[in-house]
Amino acid sequence: MIVIKLSGKALSDEDALKALFNALYEQELKALIVHGGGVEVDQILKALDFKSEKIDGIRVSPKEQMPYITGVLAGQCNKQLQGVALSSGLNAFGMLCTDFGLCSLQPYPEHYGHVAHCSGNDTNVVSTLIEQAYTPIICSIGLDAKSGKLYNVNADEVAAALALSFKCPLVFFSDVPGVLDQNKEVIPEIDAAKCQELIAQGVITEGMAVKINNALDVARASGAPVFIASIFDPIARSHLTQLRRIGTTVRV
Repeated sequence: MIVIKLSGKALSDEDALKALFNALYEQELKALIVHGGGVEVDQILKALDFKSEKIDGIRVSPKEQMPYITGVLAGQCNKQLQGVALSSGLNAFGMLCTDFGLCSLQPYPEHYGHVAHCSGNDTNVVSTLIEQAYTPIICSIGLDAKSGKLYNVNADEVAAALALSFKCPLVFFSDVPGVLDQNKEVIPEIDAAKCQELIAQGVITEGMAVKINNALDVARASGAPVFIASIFDPIARSHLTQLRRIGTTVRV
């Protein structure tokens, strides 16, 4: 089994998505698909004349924006992905990251709005569905059972939490071939010390910094490497069962 996180930019190319889902189908690989949708959220907020703000790579999500953020992530993006997965032969179903108790939420400080951390919780129902050959398409919107409030969760964090819960490899697929150095060249393998050095130098910034830190958290907790690669790379898509040096390998 594998956890695959798709970035918002990777969601815009249906051919690349279909190639990825076809690879999962052909390799008979069980997977959890986690997705963001930052590009699509930016578009709707701009169209509605809302201000988009991020703090350390995390999207501020005020109460008045949450219906639109939820609609894009849990509706538009999730169902588009489910449709492509179904057309590729996968028994795909869409869900929130908190459905079936899969993840639990811990809200951020109030100035972030409706934003929450997540951690892995109950894997029983989803594990059963995966064993029955279903493929979950998991969006980064969570519902707090106590308050009934919807929260925006960083999709990289959702993917990291699930990789730890299910004790399986994690691959971040986006539109970039991996972690880039000062010369915009892919770094084949990177450890915690080098990551922090590049973050301090401003080479790794914002969204990639969040991704790297989540990758390191998983690598530390599991002892296994995490991979960052391009969804447009056919070699990366074909090596999902073996994960031989695709993109950048993140180790502690």
